Amino acid sequence: MSKRNFWKDGLYWAFRSYLQFFHDKVYYRRIYRVGADNIPPVGTPLLVASNHQNSINDPLALELHMGPRVVSIFARADVFSRPLIAAFLRSLYILPSYRLKQDGEDSLSKNFDAFAEANARLLNGNTVAIFPEATNQTCRWLGDFSLGYLRMAFGAAEASGFEKDIQILPVANHYDDYFCMQSDMALIFGTPISIKPYYELYKTKPRTAQRQVNALVRKQIEDMMLNITDLEHYDAIDYLRTTYGVDFAANMGFNPLRLPEKLEADKMFVKALEKAGETQMDVLQRAYSEALELRQQTRDMKIRDWVIRRDAQWTRIGIEVFSLLVLLPLYVLSLIPNIIVLTAPCGLVKRFRDMGGTFVMFQGGIQFIVSSLVSAPISYAAVFVAELLLVNWWVALIHLLSQAWLLVFAWHYSKQVVKTRSEIRWKKLKHTPQGQALADKRSKLWQTLDMLMRSVQAKN
Repeated sequence: MSKRNFWKDGLYWAFRSYLQFFHDKVYYRRIYRVGADNIPPVGTPLLVASNHQNSINDPLALELHMGPRVVSIFARADVFSRPLIAAFLRSLYILPSYRLKQDGEDSLSKNFDAFAEANARLLNGNTVAIFPEATNQTCRWLGDFSLGYLRMAFGAAEASGFEKDIQILPVANHYDDYFCMQSDMALIFGTPISIKPYYELYKTKPRTAQRQVNALVRKQIEDMMLNITDLEHYDAIDYLRTTYGVDFAANMGFNPLRLPEKLEADKMFVKALEKAGETQMDVLQRAYSEALELRQQTRDMKIRDWVIRRDAQWTRIGIEVFSLLVLLPLYVLSLIPNIIVLTAPCGLVKRFRDMGGTFVMFQGGIQFIVSSLVSAPISYAAVFVAELLLVNWWVALIHLLSQAWLLVFAWHYSKQVVKTRSEIRWKKLKHTPQGQALADKRSKLWQTLDMLMRSVQAKN
């Protein structure tokens, strides 16, 4: 923004670059930006409307992945209560949002100031991001939209005398795993919607204009995301898309290892289940019940479905064990001081998990913030100074520059240990009565699902 002080701008972009490195290379394995060419050029007044599935991670991804655009986002007003934190958040263009349940009715009037500031930023050709659902969901579905974001958009247009062309960009966030480090995420950008054609309607019937634009925005977001509307059977459907859905994706010609392709396959799979339920609900409900039983049995046996699907040979397992032994010294080195980075957020993450409800979805964001802003900088600096004093400068520098990559290595090494143990456990269980019963149950369920998918495809 041109009015900002040069040094403040420099600090903002330096800090954003650091966050983006930690976000894109350390916390996540891959970031997919689908339809990024749809983002209007800088200087276009742009309101981003997004689904809200992952509390802190959603706005963070928008902040970091809108190209050169500086994105103003809204955060809970209570985090602005401390002056230093408030100054820090505002330096990142974050605005306070007051909510009835959290802040009380008297505080809602303060939103007018925040909205006025957001309108000013829009009219200057900048970007404001908002989540029409008002709160994050706890599963993969799209909640009801509040029209507040459209009051903001049309309010900005009205403030310009309806001269400015305010555009709304629908965005969908999608995650391979909500909470796990080194998973994948995708940002899917829709087609910008100009609200200028609705200006005349807005002047006489503002609510009608808002509802019509809202329908267009919601339709795009709904089409781009995975929206599981059958909440009664959500757990079973979500389990099946991550297990049977892998084979389904491959059979439909998608690569299940690429998140955008797996997303498209998942949307097809969920729609196929909905179609199957129209004529064979009794069969489908039995499949859902069996899926939950299968999930519980695999958990009780301390394995996961991918272990059964892969069914690794002893030769492969032996190679994995040998590789883990060879890399063990590097793993031990990588824990200095990365064990602090990995474990420091655990207590706070557990607290949010235990709170339940929408607070569960803070886990990933808390892990990222604590690690990237607190434990990593402090522990890395401490080791660097110690090695600088006790060893020499070039060892200290090399170790400092490699710390982030050693953190990623330590994470994958730990995960591989868990995976190898699961593979060994399954090899031992596979030919036992318990293991054979589990495999048979899985096979019969997969056959039932194959039958349901074929019946839906035949009708289409």
